[in-house]
Amino acid sequence: MPVRLDEWNARYRAREEIDADPAPLLVHAAETLAPGRALDLACGAGRNALWLARAGWVVVAIDGAVEAVRIVHEHDAAIDARVMDLETGEALPFEDESFDLVCILFYLHRPLFAEARRVVKRGGVIVSAAKMRGTYRIAPGELARSFADYEVLFVSEGEIAEIVARKLWSAEAAPPLSNGRG
Repeated sequence: MPVRLDEWNARYRAREEIDADPAPLLVHAAETLAPGRALDLACGAGRNALWLARAGWVVVAIDGAVEAVRIVHEHDAAIDARVMDLETGEALPFEDESFDLVCILFYLHRPLFAEARRVVKRGGVIVSAAKMRGTYRIAPGELARSFADYEVLFVSEGEIAEIVARKLWSAEAAPPLSNGRG
């Protein structure tokens, strides 16, 4: 049974399950890029958005939980943190190719892959991770297939599936998959 937004709001009000450390996959990917404009989808209490902002990125952070967005604002009012239910099927409120970096970390709602692809700039990077076990799990190879026409900079599968993929500048074929970082 899915966790409802009111349950997430209660958890955030109680400060339950709040991790302050950014996702290592995001840190590794972002450290190789010049800071620009970043979008953190399903940002939770903002661990990744806050790290990106401290690293010089201009950050937009979105979550469906009002309390999560309040926590992000508490920590850094400069982050454009917004409440938006990401499962309504509505398009994200951004122009095509608006972000240099888009992250979807540990939140699996497959239609967001298409939206991330739409809003990331050519040459921009998408960073995503999802569990491969449990109720909300991604299938083996699914992340790689979702970004098959991108330059895959890193892909890994185990208990967690991870990908860092760069949107190509043109319609050229993507290079082969990489199994290592970098």
